[in-house]
Amino acid sequence: MRLISTTTRIVGLLLGAGVLCGACSDSDRELGQLADDAGSDPAPTVDAGPGDGSSADADADAPEVSVPLTCKVTPCVTALAAKGGSHVCALLADKTVRCWGSNASGQLGAETPADPDAGAADGGAASGPYSARPVRVANVDNATQISVSGVGTSCARLEDGSVMCWGANTRGQLGLSADQVVTDTQSHPSASRVEGLPFASRVDVGGAFACAVGALGTNGNAGGSMYCWGENSALQLGRGYLPIESGVVGPVGLRYRHVLSGTGTMRVGFAIRDNGALLSWGGAEWKKGGLKDALARETSFSPDGDPLEIPGLNEVTSVVAGAQHACAVSRGDVYCWGQNATGAIGNSNKSDVFAPFLVTILGAGPIEDVAASNITTCAWTREGRAYCWGDNTNGQLGGGNADVAFKPVVVGSSSARIVQIAAMDRATCALIEDGSVQCWGSNAEGQLGIGVRDDLPHYSPQTVIF
Repeated sequence: MRLISTTTRIVGLLLGAGVLCGACSDSDRELGQLADDAGSDPAPTVDAGPGDGSSADADADAPEVSVPLTCKVTPCVTALAAKGGSHVCALLADKTVRCWGSNASGQLGAETPADPDAGAADGGAASGPYSARPVRVANVDNATQISVSGVGTSCARLEDGSVMCWGANTRGQLGLSADQVVTDTQSHPSASRVEGLPFASRVDVGGAFACAVGALGTNGNAGGSMYCWGENSALQLGRGYLPIESGVVGPVGLRYRHVLSGTGTMRVGFAIRDNGALLSWGGAEWKKGGLKDALARETSFSPDGDPLEIPGLNEVTSVVAGAQHACAVSRGDVYCWGQNATGAIGNSNKSDVFAPFLVTILGAGPIEDVAASNITTCAWTREGRAYCWGDNTNGQLGGGNADVAFKPVVVGSSSARIVQIAAMDRATCALIEDGSVQCWGSNAEGQLGIGVRDDLPHYSPQTVIF
């Protein structure tokens, strides 16, 4: 009889013009939700599920997470968020949020404007094009979960159930109005509350839309209704065939546990229901195999706005997506599908796969979670080992070289046990069991968080300087 984890994370996601959003999503699964009492104790032990979502009661046969997060450094990071792009955010034990890397759209949430020409020696510009050191997000306190998109939007769910977002708003993903889609091409460095959204248990943002899971269910049901906002050009808001394109849209029927939004160019949504079933809906730019292949299920509609179950995947605990591929964890295994030009499917070649493909990871135990950028995929085990595959131009796979890997390779430069992975396009960050963060790959926009920016690939983990 397997032990039960107290924080089984279940996510959905949407891919959209730079987005994956789910019911309900990135990666992520995105980052694990911080325990409510984390932060006051200088060295708390957090039942850390990597993922950016709220914790939910575990299913009876869900295995226990083997790598607890025990804060031994100050500040202590409890969750990471990244999905493609060149910026990453961290949730700290004190429930504040810090971000670093690209800041072209204000996605770092800088408190005050700074000289955009500030040099690398001082960490770059807090409100300029980048920051090579983590900067605190202003006006975001008591955060319990975070989500980012690779197109430059960041969001946080707060203890009171409200959602704050900042950064890019090209598709209305900031949720500035509950009545209409408010879009612009401006930088939004100041976090603002998503209008019209009821109490949220989880949020996930992508490039074209965002979603949140609403109030928790009753009678022990951890699921809630899904609310989405932003662009709806391919019915990615999950409202069937209603041409709704407005602020907060919902609730969508069914019941969900989590949300996830990714950074892909597809406008496809994925969601995980209370029973572990994986659903999909929307439209896509994946042309080769047709819409039905992007959705990983058969359909005669294009686009298909109804969330319907993907056959063959059961007991799904997380789902993520990049620009043209998606992956899910089911019963401790990783399944991927989509276009495969960079090898991010993990099927040993570049052939496209449009039905869930079981990724073989030699020597790995049960998979805890999976993360994806637009061109890479990473997974980590319940024992704290990580494996990555796909594009490796900047050493972002963590294997110590720049060789493309069409099969998973072990992240082998560090002996530290990994609690969570956050995948940018050209760099990767890992949350370590002691609450520190290590990153490797490109540092062209300061995304390694080491205090300086450079144009060199970094093949070994670099410790983020907070």
